[in-house]
Amino acid sequence: MNGWDWLLALRIVDGPFLWGTYVLAAAVFIYLLVRPPSRHWLVTAASALVGGSLAALAVTFVMQDLLDLFNSPMAITARLWIVLAGASVALAFVNLRRSRWWRKVIAVWAIGLFAWTATLGISADFGILKNLGDLLDISIEQPLDVSGLAPHSTNPPGPLAASWQPPASMPTTSTHGSIPIPASDPSFEPRDAIVYLPPAARLPDAPALPVVVFLSGQPGAPDVADVGAVLDRFAARHEGLAPIVVSVDQLGGSGTNNPLCVDGYQGDALSYVNRDVPAFISSTFNVLPSRTDWTIAGFSNGGECSIASGAAFPEVWGSIVDISGELEPDLGGDDGDTLEIGFGGDQAAFDAAKPLTILAAGASDPAVAALYADTIAVFADGSDDEPYLGYSRILHAAAAEAGMQSHLVVSPGTGHESATIEYGFTRAFELLYPRWGLARGE
Repeated sequence: MNGWDWLLALRIVDGPFLWGTYVLAAAVFIYLLVRPPSRHWLVTAASALVGGSLAALAVTFVMQDLLDLFNSPMAITARLWIVLAGASVALAFVNLRRSRWWRKVIAVWAIGLFAWTATLGISADFGILKNLGDLLDISIEQPLDVSGLAPHSTNPPGPLAASWQPPASMPTTSTHGSIPIPASDPSFEPRDAIVYLPPAARLPDAPALPVVVFLSGQPGAPDVADVGAVLDRFAARHEGLAPIVVSVDQLGGSGTNNPLCVDGYQGDALSYVNRDVPAFISSTFNVLPSRTDWTIAGFSNGGECSIASGAAFPEVWGSIVDISGELEPDLGGDDGDTLEIGFGGDQAAFDAAKPLTILAAGASDPAVAALYADTIAVFADGSDDEPYLGYSRILHAAAAEAGMQSHLVVSPGTGHESATIEYGFTRAFELLYPRWGLARGE
């Protein structure tokens, strides 16, 4: 870590940076609120606080509830942070009148501080962006050195866990790092992937391991923090054995892009995820070749892409983990935007890209249906994550009807957040470890 990486690595979901920001914002708020008592100031301050709160509520209602500009549910905690920011910023503005110059300077600076504090509060509530670099969409991942990784090999017959004897030299921890995975379509320019290697994969004579390809939400970036935390616990219980995870950029270069997991208006995202990425992984890492050892997983936007990919490419993916996934390709905003912008007004193309359509078509093809019968699909969501929980129920039922071994798991008391991701992966890996042969005696 060098340069400004130490700053970008600061945790923003907990710890001293987050709480220090809260304390500073509270102190500045109190300073701006407390002035020599007068009827005029009491009326002015109260009006600012109420007016700022109402304005924030109104803007949130229009942007989130009417226009759906964020294309994501907004928890009550996030709404409260926005109201607090609106009230605090309004208080700062009224401090610009009838005040000393230094109070004006503090008030102007406080506007940015209050907005920043609310941003951190909302981000911490979701828990998905772990550090300052994540929030600013600046990766601080160090490049992964693959030169010392094990060459391709064949495991002994039977489940790997039955014959696995971890050597004393095996590392006790996992590692992760970035690696570029180029796209065959030059117009699709993905950001570097992030790779998670469990302890067993770090050995010079490592066994061939299963693969999980993980797709983030939108906005978002390749990340293995949540899935890696879950797999560290599984690896600790299974003598260092865990799948290799490759988190790739299905968004194509920016967290604000949304190519809708299709080959279309923002490049060949679907081909990248389902052709380019598997080919790169197979040639670079010592992984098991069978489709039953390959899993496509995703959260939110990435969740929709995972079920669409798993249903459309069952010869590649033997398992699917869709966490809080969207029901269909969705640009947010007006319902017609996705059709017009994403598919050029072609309703047939839009319908064909929907997971429900892909599942129904696959089930009617005997060859695909046979692969579906040997596919495990896990749909995970939080109990407080509407409308996504409703989408998960619909897709779970459709996958089961199409012949997949479909499972629905619900994380109690969580929403569209990091806790749901960890819960979903925990339950999914409980199902998949025996399938992968990584659980001894199972």
